[in-house]
Amino acid sequence: MPKMPQHGARSPLSPLVTPLAAQGLKPVFVDRWSDKVRIRTLKPSEVTTEVAEWLTEPSVMEGLNAPRKAMGLEAFRAYVASFDNLKRNLMTILGRPDDVPLGLAVMEVDLRHRLGALHLIVGDPENRGRNIAFDASVVLLRHFFRERKLEKITFQPLARNKAAIAVCERSGLRLEGTLRSHRIDGRTGKRLDQMLYALTLEEYDERTKMVAASGVARPYDGPGVSG
Repeated sequence: MPKMPQHGARSPLSPLVTPLAAQGLKPVFVDRWSDKVRIRTLKPSEVTTEVAEWLTEPSVMEGLNAPRKAMGLEAFRAYVASFDNLKRNLMTILGRPDDVPLGLAVMEVDLRHRLGALHLIVGDPENRGRNIAFDASVVLLRHFFRERKLEKITFQPLARNKAAIAVCERSGLRLEGTLRSHRIDGRTGKRLDQMLYALTLEEYDERTKMVAASGVARPYDGPGVSG
């Protein structure tokens, strides 16, 4: 999966100060679900030791190519509180129908250009290979395209992360290019390629029409959802 934002780091997609960003927009707290998963904004009070440890579990970090440094429970809660839920959104992926925590989703938003950069992780090893990331992407794409009015979303997995690439392709994202030697492997020091996948609003609309015509569209619900 793509690299997750690090504690204390500045968002790489911080937008310029524009009239849109300066209008006092309020945080958006997500609570949307399908028949498979529920996506809900993560609150500091909901962080457990298990959730905090997801970002230090070796196999997760290998996929993210991120440091394996434990933050501690209180530090992780402070990290969660740092998200403004407007330009930087941190959400929990919950399994339906029991709402069991399965992973995390981050969407970094450039308000000026209406762009989103998506990051996903699935926490525990036994939950991988169960289509959780794909099921989460179905809900996330609909929310951010339809309700948050984004016009393009990107997903940047390492070239070696075959599972994440499969999610991109199954979700209809287009390969825009390969960023050669873009990251440094935390274990070996070797430089790694990173893939750039993307989906525009127009492409999402076309894909949505095709899915609807096939009769396999997923349910989508949550507070305030109409129809």
